[in-house]
Amino acid sequence: MYVVFLLILRSYFNGMKRIFCIFLVALFLIVGSLDVFAWGQRGHDIIASIAEKHLTRKAKKNLNAILGGRSLVYYSSWMDNVQNSPYWKDGYDQTKTWHYFNVDEEYTPQTMSRNPKGDVLSALNMVIDSLENHRSELPDSVCFDYTRMLIHLVGDMHCPMHVGRLSDRGGNELKIKWFKQSTNLHTLWDSKLIESVHSWSYTEWQQNLDRCKKSEVAQMTSGTIEDWLNETWQVTVGIYEYITPDENYSYKYMFDYGPVVERQLLLAGYRLAALLNRIFG
Repeated sequence: MYVVFLLILRSYFNGMKRIFCIFLVALFLIVGSLDVFAWGQRGHDIIASIAEKHLTRKAKKNLNAILGGRSLVYYSSWMDNVQNSPYWKDGYDQTKTWHYFNVDEEYTPQTMSRNPKGDVLSALNMVIDSLENHRSELPDSVCFDYTRMLIHLVGDMHCPMHVGRLSDRGGNELKIKWFKQSTNLHTLWDSKLIESVHSWSYTEWQQNLDRCKKSEVAQMTSGTIEDWLNETWQVTVGIYEYITPDENYSYKYMFDYGPVVERQLLLAGYRLAALLNRIFG
């Protein structure tokens, strides 16, 4: 981050155009805000890659038309990226709270007060209902947006810190150390844990995880959206019980929770495929 500020100062003293300074400031703000996103780009790419391998032929054809020939992976992080685009205020600002569902200690998803601006559960239900039952009535641009949202939100729902506590903003304010480097619980689950568990590309993650039998996939994709949220919340409860603020975590945490990361990514990928096949297949 400090490098960005140095570049800004340097550009000023070198007489560079003001617009370049503004660009660098914007870049700093974007990079500095990335820790609020679930899974990070690699996690979302992994989920989309797994889902794409399990689409029916008809679903692939319909999605290809809606997404303009782009893959699921191409749009997997679109919903995060649009928040930092010049078009954020052109209708997308209302989606800010759609990425998560906060559940404080001593509450459950059923007893916790819902965010009146919406949450990942209400957003997913709305998007799925719109695409499944009213697609022919939607303008092409809305169908396009809702499809990209669906691709992203299923991933968000399976990231434990997006069903984290409101009191610490989904782990953003719970400070810990990861291999002696300061971070927070949200950022750990967003990207650092994935990067530590396996130094794979998203395609390598897909190739190594996506090896379940059809019967296993059927079991993993059963249940409702609400059931899936509850499953993630139960994982989150265990994560909070494990963590002590300001403590250092490294290999033991990685070995204990590496399999959990793998399973959450796999569940999200299979379930995304199941929803897309149901809607577009």
